[in-house]
Amino acid sequence: MRTRSRDLLELVRRREAVLGCLVDTPRDKRDLTCQLDVSRQTVDRAIRELESAAMVERVEGDYRLTLFGELLYREFASLLDRLECLSSVLDLLAHLPPDTAISADVLVGAEVVPAGHPLPHEPIRRLEELVEGADRLAGYSPVAFPQHVSLFHHQITRTDTEIELFLDTSLIEGLRSGYDEELREALAAPDFTLYRLPEADRPDLGIVLLDDSTVWLGVYGDDGNVRGAAVTGTDAAVAWARDRLADCRAAGQAVPAPSPDG
Repeated sequence: MRTRSRDLLELVRRREAVLGCLVDTPRDKRDLTCQLDVSRQTVDRAIRELESAAMVERVEGDYRLTLFGELLYREFASLLDRLECLSSVLDLLAHLPPDTAISADVLVGAEVVPAGHPLPHEPIRRLEELVEGADRLAGYSPVAFPQHVSLFHHQITRTDTEIELFLDTSLIEGLRSGYDEELREALAAPDFTLYRLPEADRPDLGIVLLDDSTVWLGVYGDDGNVRGAAVTGTDAAVAWARDRLADCRAAGQAVPAPSPDG
């Protein structure tokens, strides 16, 4: 069965141009020859192969795709589109281990925001833009840059944005050490919840879900610097981010607001 599938895949690959010409309208051989700018012999050979595979049929002098041929061609075109999308995130995937729990559906169609010359901070700038425009967000981060602290402190204490953040214990202790006043003020805000995770969920991956419709996915290197980001709003990506953050919520413990006396 797989041998037949491979043979069909190879046939579609070789005769993609002919199938593409027939996908929307029937054509005769002369029309195909002109459209493809090939010889009549090439068209004859392609049609014979496709008829033999039950992908093309002749009706009133023209050739058209069978239902099988149309479905097969559209699946092939969809596969090419997915491969093209995945190739666009190759540089990001190179920084993630093979066991990362993420599917191609999460990444297909994503906007890739690389970190490199001449815009090394572009992924963070894109995150800031998304955060500033959100009414509600939940996020996990393996690091806390100074600009992160400033951005989220402002959103928490100066806007009505509903925010949930998930940070591991060592990261929260680092914030207490370097930004204690800002952390206390944020924890006292009514629309902010900070969850303490027992350990880093993923030291190489940051996830922010904004308004339950947009996902910012940041990829970090071993040195903690962001290597790039993917921004997407597909149903698959939103569902994946929602599930990952629900896992963080289940594993975490809400950090209480400071008491008035200290």
